[in-house]
Amino acid sequence: MRKYLCLLLFMLLSVVANAQTNTLATFNLRQNEILKIGMIVLGGWALLNILIGSFRLMKATRNKRFFFQMNIYWNIVNMIIASVALYSLLTQVPATQSLAESIKLHDWYKKILYLNIGLDVAYLFLGQWLKVRSKTSPKTEQLLGWGQSIVLQGLFLLVLDIVLATMLENRAAILYSLIP
Repeated sequence: MRKYLCLLLFMLLSVVANAQTNTLATFNLRQNEILKIGMIVLGGWALLNILIGSFRLMKATRNKRFFFQMNIYWNIVNMIIASVALYSLLTQVPATQSLAESIKLHDWYKKILYLNIGLDVAYLFLGQWLKVRSKTSPKTEQLLGWGQSIVLQGLFLLVLDIVLATMLENRAAILYSLIP
């Protein structure tokens, strides 16, 4: 009888451990999917801005010329960031990560997103400052166009980063509930 109780206890612990592993794997896969979608959105935004900006730059004059010029430059950087991040996410095997690795990676993603949110707010202030500065500068058209572009790009990035950070924060309870 004692053997059967030990066997039953062992089986229950195995099921719990397996359920925890499945929950962890599911969490990691879902987090990876959220971040992939975020990087695809960023890459799509960047590609759209580069294409539209390239065509519009040919006919643009005055401050719109500088607006589209900055959009192209800004989104080349966005495209590089999205490509590198997407490559990293696609080469990961999230289902095999341990709980410690998952927590470390999850916290790292959140820190990066919160840092980006701070930078996005700084971009908004920089863009506004350039727009105000354009009123008293000999480079009025250039500063105005660049300021408008930086505000637009900063606003998009702010929304994207807030959405991604919120989605990761909402899933954090699942991960932290797995800690024994």
